[in-house]
Amino acid sequence: MRIVAAFGLVAATTSSLAGVISRELERTVAARGTHADTAVIVRFTDPVDHQPFAAADRRTRDNRLLVALKARSARNRAAIEPFLSAQGAVRVRDLWIINGIAATLPAVAVKQLAGQAGIERIDPDSLVQGGRSQRLPAPRSPRVDGVPPMAGLAPAAPLDAAVGLTRATPDWNIAAVHAPDVWALSQTGKGVVVASMDTGVDLAHPALRRQWRGGANSWFDPHGEEAAPYDALGHGTQAMGVIVGGAALGVAPDARWIAAKLYNADGRARISDIHLAFQWLMDPDGDPATLDAPDIVNASWTLTGRGADACSMEFSDDLRALRSAGIAVVFAAGNDGPAPRTSNSPGNNPGVLSVSPVGRDLTIARQASRGPSACDGAVFPRLVAPGVNVRTTDLSHGGLSSYATVSGSSLAAPHVAGVLALLAGAFPAASVAELEDAMVRGAQDLGDTGPDNTYGHGLIDAWAAFKILHNARATAALSHR
Repeated sequence: MRIVAAFGLVAATTSSLAGVISRELERTVAARGTHADTAVIVRFTDPVDHQPFAAADRRTRDNRLLVALKARSARNRAAIEPFLSAQGAVRVRDLWIINGIAATLPAVAVKQLAGQAGIERIDPDSLVQGGRSQRLPAPRSPRVDGVPPMAGLAPAAPLDAAVGLTRATPDWNIAAVHAPDVWALSQTGKGVVVASMDTGVDLAHPALRRQWRGGANSWFDPHGEEAAPYDALGHGTQAMGVIVGGAALGVAPDARWIAAKLYNADGRARISDIHLAFQWLMDPDGDPATLDAPDIVNASWTLTGRGADACSMEFSDDLRALRSAGIAVVFAAGNDGPAPRTSNSPGNNPGVLSVSPVGRDLTIARQASRGPSACDGAVFPRLVAPGVNVRTTDLSHGGLSSYATVSGSSLAAPHVAGVLALLAGAFPAASVAELEDAMVRGAQDLGDTGPDNTYGHGLIDAWAAFKILHNARATAALSHR
């Protein structure tokens, strides 16, 4: 899935504000005129230090970080609230996850805003475009007061996952990542929650609806269009099927899912909508007193618009916050290959777990993006996983058992998210860094010997990563005797 940012044309601003007003915003203002309403993202100075709140043991995860983030952002917003009100700013939204706000105000007021105390940077809140589909939108499920009643759906068809793992023959891609070897130890992702950031998820699909966590804290639409899980395009439904779609299709068949729908009915969103989705993941019910954040996030999209081999750090603060809170995030590496230096953001941001697709013969897909990372020169992608001719769930059109065979890095990333779910369930004390390190160290080396910018560190191997974590825990237990 590609998200294409639509930025404006060129202009200049006063040198005293250089570095506060981004070049992209300068160009937008110049192109639209000084009196046009302009959507911006404002970042404040003095951000919260995440380090004291970092979750070293996921069993002791808490919401201290999000409380600190909300408090700091609220204080900063209050300081400029009089200015925003005087300028007639509208659609002011808190983006506490990045110590900022989103707002729409006259372009002529942007320079004045940049001169306010405590403003670090102002960027355009650009419109972004999600993937297009030639198919008809999926029908919506029946609803009562805006919520689709589970009892109103057709009974789920008998699935292998419903009658036990031993009755199913995993597809080639599931076997390739050695998920069944971990299942044999009764580790199937039970108790783990995986979140989707995508086009949504088709709740009516028989292979997915049982695994939805359910409740008001399990679905987010920043556009306010859909009150319950829905997917018009099928992209998010396909990705989720690879994670939880039953023992034949899903890597972690007993994990549960929640989802954030990034795009509106026209397939568009603003950058701030994506920040809001990341923010929701940290606190789905909006109550810091409860712990309901997911364990894993699958993000099968890339942000482009400046061409491949560009670095955008737009979401680096979001990703750092989630990681500090003990939430692992997996990104699709992109499909801009086969040339080298075709990495995409946010997957090429420092430390991000990016995934490219391989076929059944474990050869990299021709279209897979290659490294090195345009952000820090690191190996890109980090890992590879099956992503060519993968069978998965598709739009059910009201509850039919529909499946599709699809390809791309969008299908590779969910394999890694699924393996993370298996490992997170088996080793609840392991930190995000420990889980990721085990997957990287346990990956099957492909291509050139050692890490390279085509296959990264290699093919994800659930069983090898499991053994690394198990041995590390056993060694640690012995050392404490």
